[in-house]
Amino acid sequence: MKNKNFTRVLIETTVDRGIRDVTDDPKRSLRRLADMGKQFSEGRFQKASFGHITNLLKNDDSPYYQMLENFLASVDHHAIKTFGLNMGYDSWTYGARLIRSESEKRGYMLPWVVLIHFDNEKDGSMKASDINDLVDRLQPLGVNTYVIIKERGLAYDPKLTDVIKAHPTCAFFLFFNDAQIPIAEAGRIKELGNAVISVNIAAEDAMATCRALKEIRALYVVHHIYEASEISRFSEEECVEEWLSYGSAFIFLVQKDSDKGIAGKIARKARMEQEYPILIWDVYADIRLVNEMISDMPFIFEISYDGSVRYPEDTGKNILKSDVMDILKEIAPPYRPIQET
Repeated sequence: MKNKNFTRVLIETTVDRGIRDVTDDPKRSLRRLADMGKQFSEGRFQKASFGHITNLLKNDDSPYYQMLENFLASVDHHAIKTFGLNMGYDSWTYGARLIRSESEKRGYMLPWVVLIHFDNEKDGSMKASDINDLVDRLQPLGVNTYVIIKERGLAYDPKLTDVIKAHPTCAFFLFFNDAQIPIAEAGRIKELGNAVISVNIAAEDAMATCRALKEIRALYVVHHIYEASEISRFSEEECVEEWLSYGSAFIFLVQKDSDKGIAGKIARKARMEQEYPILIWDVYADIRLVNEMISDMPFIFEISYDGSVRYPEDTGKNILKSDVMDILKEIAPPYRPIQET
């Protein structure tokens, strides 16, 4: 633990300096930050990711330079640094190492991310305290990333913010499918720094919500819930221009009623070819991509609003009725070590 904390402080100091330097020399500073990430990388996924970023930034005309400059100019730096460290180090580096160790010990694969559907307006739904207990159970095993999907309704439960606060080294994604979050709560989340707010662009007041979040310099992204029939338009300039209008550097695509993530190839192609000044991700496809880098085994662990486990389909298991470790032991794929090449 001491070595972990020392490494984290060292990275944090370097990132602080790098972010300050971006104002004076953006291209050089961004390249230096990418090189620093590569140096601190330990696993295959981290090395591949930072190697890819380094190669992209060799292109002086890359649209990502302007995107990153705008991002750093408009978002609170404490939030960028905290969330980046929680994802890059606590989840993908230290956390991944711990996940592999614990998975090998147990014989089944632990997930690197947990997707949790939350609907506090439905009878029989999980409470924020249930989510807190789940994180308490999984975080010591290296599981540090959580996607909480607020299904519907206008009421935000401030106890969710308390869950985020109670786990300062975790990374939380808060997906709001009705684009509603009180600005005071968004301010609290921004100050904590370890959560990203995601706004559904299909929501009626999505644009106004994004403007309000930008005004307080919150760390936010946008997402789009898509059907299979839509994916052909994702490569069209008109579609990307619409995404850009929300002022986010990232858009997450979420396939409706399926975890296949069929837009994943389009998203990866756009990132590799630096086609647009926005990073496009497919939630399900890219979760699998990371998981294959961590363990050679695709694994989606998703929980419905009532605690029932969706992976790989309706399993009949429920975290409100059984210990999550007993459930994972029964449904998770067997642990398979990474085959290094």
